[in-house]
Amino acid sequence: MSTTASTTIITNLKSVSAPTANTLKAGGGGGMDIAGMLALAQTKALELKSCLTLMARLIDAADPNLTTINDVLASLS
Repeated sequence: MSTTASTTIITNLKSVSAPTANTLKAGGGGGMDIAGMLALAQTKALELKSCLTLMARLIDAADPNLTTINDVLASLS
């Protein structure tokens, strides 16, 4: 099984398109609010950006996690 980098996932989330009529119909039939869930996911991505920005300020420059955090932040910009 292949994996997708978190930065790719976040970048794709930023550019998500509106769901098609068929997706909305199927989601509605299954009791899901697809458009609302996409909007919530985008809001959470912005919250993630805020949290990671605060973390990056406090992480030691030698910490290898800083590179990952900066990569994710770059994808959110």
